[in-house]
Amino acid sequence: MNRRHFLATTSAALAATILPSGTAFAAQDGVTFHFYGALDCPPCMAFKRNHLADVRTKGAEKGFAVEENIIPKTADVPTTGVYGARDPILRVAAQELTLAYPPIFFVSRNGQVTSVHAHDWQAALEAAITASTQG
Repeated sequence: MNRRHFLATTSAALAATILPSGTAFAAQDGVTFHFYGALDCPPCMAFKRNHLADVRTKGAEKGFAVEENIIPKTADVPTTGVYGARDPILRVAAQELTLAYPPIFFVSRNGQVTSVHAHDWQAALEAAITASTQG
């Protein structure tokens, strides 16, 4: 399967499994920076290796949580439930993505997706900082 076909298939599968807008997720209070990736995704592992610790440090300073959600294979992203208990919030965030291919970064507040940044972790970090300072 080539990358273009994979991306189209992944996007279609995610769209077909999206939960209704406004669905709440009980696990998180406050602001959360979400990182969804896969072990076989070079950009995912580069972010994890080079930037995740800094994002966690910034989260501790600014008062937001950081969630790391890694699965073994990128090819499994379209499979509903592959990310476990935190899979449903990814499916809601995916509604805003043209292509759902890891890494995926987004921000939530009190279990509601507030902003989706696709592959742009720096934009997600800025959004998390802003959200956490808005009380």
